[in-house]
Amino acid sequence: MLLGSLLLGLSCDKNEDVPAGHDLLFQQDIFIPAGIGAFDVHHFQIKNIPTRYDQALELNGKKSEDISRVLTLQSTMAGVFGDADFAFIDQVSLRVFDASDPTDFVEIAYRYPMPLNPGNNLPLIPSLADSKRFFEKSHISLDLVLWLRNTTQIETDVRLSLQMRAAHK
Repeated sequence: MLLGSLLLGLSCDKNEDVPAGHDLLFQQDIFIPAGIGAFDVHHFQIKNIPTRYDQALELNGKKSEDISRVLTLQSTMAGVFGDADFAFIDQVSLRVFDASDPTDFVEIAYRYPMPLNPGNNLPLIPSLADSKRFFEKSHISLDLVLWLRNTTQIETDVRLSLQMRAAHK
């Protein structure tokens, strides 16, 4: 019994790697057309998304200098109508950038390798990159980059959900 209590006391807390802070939530819809091929890299850019960073700071009684970094907690691609099948995708990269310079970006989530039958809901893997320099601005832009296994057969409406954590110092 003592050994069991000791092991329970020493077990890891699943949320111990999540820094204290407040969340910034984003949800954007994109459209993947039918007929795009597997031999190109496809970029789906969503520009000038309001970050509401200053409002979130005010709600949490913080200033920008109180935030050490902004990290990705969770990101998901899901079919809007529940009928999407992401099996045509080989790899995904979600990048944040400033609309004034699309060549300066940070990858905030990815998925590689892809499951062979991902279905309608595709969780992306959060990167460890600090993206504060983008999210502290009034607007961000996102670039969903897709490498395909084969040509898309149908049009697909996709909802991209993103949960970022502004970590408090």
